[in-house]
Amino acid sequence: MVDQIILASKSGVRKKILEENQIKCIVEPSNVDEDSIKDGLLKENATPEIISKNLAELKANKISQGRNDILVLGADSVIDLGGKIISKPTNRTEALKILHNLNGQTHYLISSVCISQNGSMVWNHTDKASLTMKK
Repeated sequence: MVDQIILASKSGVRKKILEENQIKCIVEPSNVDEDSIKDGLLKENATPEIISKNLAELKANKISQGRNDILVLGADSVIDLGGKIISKPTNRTEALKILHNLNGQTHYLISSVCISQNGSMVWNHTDKASLTMKK
């Protein structure tokens, strides 16, 4: 049984999920430049699933390097609207534009988790949920 893991994220929701399931964690954000990685993957025509998985893996691998056998959990979620990735808004104007674009539309939330140890992925999972926003 694992006594404790490192959560490579500053997400309070992810930390709460772990704690509610009696999994002790240390929070250590990876601080990877997600936007530049997404941009590079999009230029290579990567699918939203690949982008989500790669970001989760990169976060976990980065934190797990040199951590001798400690498990690290990395996670990432992306929104796919008609084949286009919707990124987190940086201001109110962008947030309103995103909400306008999602209005009445079906989109997909793609979420990935990755467990890494000693700088390498040992397990991962990606799932996709279909969501429709009301008008």
